[in-house]
Amino acid sequence: MSSKIVLPSAPPPIKQPNVFPVDWPESPQITYDLFELAKKQIWDPETLEWESLKDAGLDAEQKLSIGYWFSILSIFDAAAPPVFAHALIEMYKVHEEDGVRKCFATILRDELNHEEICRKSTMGLLPGNPIGPLRWEPKNTGEKDAYRNIQWAYHNGGRYWDGYVSAFDKYPLPILFTSFLMGEVAATTLFFEMSKAATLPVYQQVFKNVSKDESRHARMALYLAERTFPTLSQEHKDFITRQLRAGFIFLSLILFKPFPGQFWELPDDFLETHNRLQDIAQSAGLGIIPVEKREEIWRTAMMRVKKTVEKYGIQFPAMPEVGMSGAEVADEDLEGIVPVF
Repeated sequence: MSSKIVLPSAPPPIKQPNVFPVDWPESPQITYDLFELAKKQIWDPETLEWESLKDAGLDAEQKLSIGYWFSILSIFDAAAPPVFAHALIEMYKVHEEDGVRKCFATILRDELNHEEICRKSTMGLLPGNPIGPLRWEPKNTGEKDAYRNIQWAYHNGGRYWDGYVSAFDKYPLPILFTSFLMGEVAATTLFFEMSKAATLPVYQQVFKNVSKDESRHARMALYLAERTFPTLSQEHKDFITRQLRAGFIFLSLILFKPFPGQFWELPDDFLETHNRLQDIAQSAGLGIIPVEKREEIWRTAMMRVKKTVEKYGIQFPAMPEVGMSGAEVADEDLEGIVPVF
C-alpha cells in the first residue's frame, strides 16, 4: 500500500524570474494607445508591388547592389525578430507592465515584416535567388567583392548577438534598450526620406510603412526611458552613455556610413566596395539618400535624445562623426556593445 504524500496547505512561492504566476501589471494609457495604433497600422508585405521589380529593367549589377544593400540591412532587420522575441520572454519572466509587453509583441510582429522585406529583396535580386545572403556562389569579381563584404558584416553581427544575449544577466532590460531609442528616432526620418527618394514603387511603399513602424517604436522606447531614468544608479547612467555611442556606431553601417575599427572588424577594402554598391543601388532607384542628409538626420535625432538623457543627469557621448561634443567614450568600451535595432 503506497503512502499518501502530505502537502502543505499552500504551495511554496514560485521561484523567480518565471512567467508564472500569470498577471497583468498595470500600465499607463500611452502603452495601450500604442498597442491599438499598431493594430490599425498593420500591413502585409505580400500585398506590395513586388512584380514591379521585374518590369524595372534592372541589370545584373543593379540587382546585385540592391540585394547587397538588403543583405547588410538584414544584420539589423532580419536579426530583429529573435532580438525582440528574447526580450519579450524576459519581460514576461520579470512581470513587466502589461502594456509594455503588448507593445513589444507588436514590435516583434513589425520586425517580422521588416525581415520579410529583406528576404524578398535578397532572394529576388541576388544571383541564383538564394535562401540566404550567403547561400549563393559568386562568379565574377563584383559578385565576389559583394559576397566578401556580406561575410565580414555577418561576422560582426554574430559578435553582437553573443553580447546581446549575455547582457541580460548583467543589466535590466529597459537599460539595454537605451540605444533602441536613438536608432528608432533616426530611422523614422531616414526611411521616410528614402520612401520619397525611391523611384522603384515597391520600395516607396516599403520605406513608408517601415517609417510608420519606427515612429511607434520610438514612442515606446521614449516611455521606457522616461520611466527608468529617474531611478538609475551612476553605474547605469555611465553604461547608458556608452550604449548611446555604441548603438550609433553599430547602426552606422547601413543607416549612415561604416566606421571600420570602431566595433566593426572590417577589411581595408570594405568601404570602397560598400560605397560602390550603394551608389549603384541608389542610381537604380532604391532611394538611398546622400550621406550629408543622413548626417543631418542623425544629428537631429541625437539632439532630441541628448535633451532627454541630460534631463536625468546622464551624459551624452561625443559624436564627432556628426560634429557633436560630449563625454568621451574609449574605443575599447565599444566591445561591450549591446545595441538594439
